[in-house]
Amino acid sequence: MEKELILEIGTEEIPASFIEWAIKDLYKIAKQELDGNFLNYEEITTYGTPRRLVLRVTALAPSQENRTKETHGPPIKIAFDKKGNYTKAAMGFAKSQGVKPKDLIVAKRDRGEFLTLRKQLKGQKTEKLLKYILPRIILSIPFRKSMKWGDGEVTFARPIRWALTLYGGKIVPFNLEGLKSSSKSYGHRFMGKGSIKMANWDDYVSALRENFVILNQDERKSMIEKGINGLASEIGGRIEEDSDLLETVTNLVEFPVVLKGEFENEFLNLPKEVLISVMKNHQKYFPVFADPDGDKLLPCFIFVCGTPVKNVEIVIKGNERVIKARFSDARFFFNEDKSSPLENKLERLKEMVFLSKVGSYYNKTERLTKLASKLGDKLGLKEDVVDLARAAYLSKADLATQMVFEFPELQGIMGKYYAEISGEKTKVAKAIEEQYMPSSREGKLPQTNIGVVISIADKLDSISSCFISGLTPTGTSDPQALRRQAIGIINIILDRNLELSLKGSFRLSLKTIIDQDNNGFSEQDGKVIEDIIDFMKERFRNITITDGFTSDVVDSVVTVDFDDVLETRKKIEAISEFSQAPDFEPLGIAFKRVVNIVKHQGKSRIKDNLMEPVEKELYKSLVETKEKAEFEIGRKDYSAGLFIMKELKEPVDKFFDNLMVMHQDPEIRQNRVSLLREIRDLFFKIADFSKLKA
Repeated sequence: MEKELILEIGTEEIPASFIEWAIKDLYKIAKQELDGNFLNYEEITTYGTPRRLVLRVTALAPSQENRTKETHGPPIKIAFDKKGNYTKAAMGFAKSQGVKPKDLIVAKRDRGEFLTLRKQLKGQKTEKLLKYILPRIILSIPFRKSMKWGDGEVTFARPIRWALTLYGGKIVPFNLEGLKSSSKSYGHRFMGKGSIKMANWDDYVSALRENFVILNQDERKSMIEKGINGLASEIGGRIEEDSDLLETVTNLVEFPVVLKGEFENEFLNLPKEVLISVMKNHQKYFPVFADPDGDKLLPCFIFVCGTPVKNVEIVIKGNERVIKARFSDARFFFNEDKSSPLENKLERLKEMVFLSKVGSYYNKTERLTKLASKLGDKLGLKEDVVDLARAAYLSKADLATQMVFEFPELQGIMGKYYAEISGEKTKVAKAIEEQYMPSSREGKLPQTNIGVVISIADKLDSISSCFISGLTPTGTSDPQALRRQAIGIINIILDRNLELSLKGSFRLSLKTIIDQDNNGFSEQDGKVIEDIIDFMKERFRNITITDGFTSDVVDSVVTVDFDDVLETRKKIEAISEFSQAPDFEPLGIAFKRVVNIVKHQGKSRIKDNLMEPVEKELYKSLVETKEKAEFEIGRKDYSAGLFIMKELKEPVDKFFDNLMVMHQDPEIRQNRVSLLREIRDLFFKIADFSKLKA
């Protein structure tokens, strides 16, 4: 009879940013373990609060399925000699499996017949398996940072304090470095009534609720969302959607209580971004905006308390004191910073290290000023050249302000305000703000021409500086957020339809670094450029696949050439449309055959006197098609070029039907390969058709 499994890992408070991923990873790991152990079940669900990660498996089978296991040995052709006797290979395989050769059978596989050992395995009891599976599940959950506690070697996000394990209402016994599993759980740290003995899922959920723990994260989120929107509506305001903040607050509490606080009107004289940053990033409060669509802040905030309290006024007053102190500090920083022009802050950048191997932020500013100017020329911003240089020169000055030192997330934003206060042009101030856009995959993009150039230049310099210094991202580490910056460059180019060579731009950026530095930097024979372009290509590939293009279409284009992002995107769009045509499959097969035959083959001058009539017909079609197709490709109408290239299918098919490419005469063979190579080279002006699924 199927039974229910409950696992609760009780801990000290886990950081809110860890919980969402831990819930997902717990699900994946549990599924892998159960599936890998051939245990049937109905459903797996996972939950998380600051003090617990929970796994529930419904209708978990009482034992593994009985199954047949096949272990394959040598192919038949080497398992028996000509007389039908077992060879050393066959006897060696039998010995390695602990059986006699006569116990082996012959089994068919895709690649032929093989000597095989077939065993009937009886399923083990689930209760017995869980003793080993559950500790593995617990210790396999990955965290960005883990810790040890006590004298043990076990690591987890935070110390594990209890482990509730029930299968069919009975404890699954195991010992995790002195911690014994049990049927006991604990409620809210402050409001709970101590240990609670559990029997089944319904008891467990209701007992936690009675002890002020809302286990289901989606329920907590819904309670918070309803509460903050309801309170905002009562005062004629609205809460701006912020899924990240909502997720964070959901994972900060086990029992959400939504409350409203207020602050003095005079603080509204500060830039609203400062107030919002303090509330969201530092206090995890929800700012309230004027309803319905205004972006004006109201002098209040909504916050979530994790503990039910009798006197909410005490809690509200405490939070109001905190926000007042934070806003007062921000006001002091703002007044101090604006007491002198933004340009005066530049000297302090010489003391602020950007990267040790490429110098200070002042060095970066000098590079940006040169790079942005040259990039502006390439993009045709001749009329804005003075303002572009000024914006680049001031772009990092706000990093030396007290406000940005205290609130780093306001870099660029405060630069805009201080530039305006210092009397700089509006377009210069706006560009200073836009240099950091976009801040995420879906983030807002720069809207001004100057902002676009400085944003790209800044990201080019950051990526180049890290790569030339050997600070490349790894699978788990990207401290300089280079992936985000690479995505930013790509998204800006696509948004603005910019024709820009990535290789040329990065060469320019690297040259700017090399010209400035005296520590012997070089482009290392193009290796740095190659690594950067591979890095950019992978980001572009991920973006394009996320946008709905299939991986084979994307790969068919980016493996041939990747330099101009806009051009590459247009080719992908053309190939994607082309591959949906009703006659694409036979066409694709013919093109793939051409590409595969000439792979790793050289090319020489095609000789007319070595051709048979069918070859001459193909060559004539190629010459005519190539001229027309290259004209369309030259004007970047790749769809038209592909449509013209379709005309080659019939003569190509006729060529293959009537001739053998690999002729015994090496001169004729080379001539035919060279003809096909010409066709292949035409295809490759757009894509590698051999990578398409036809």
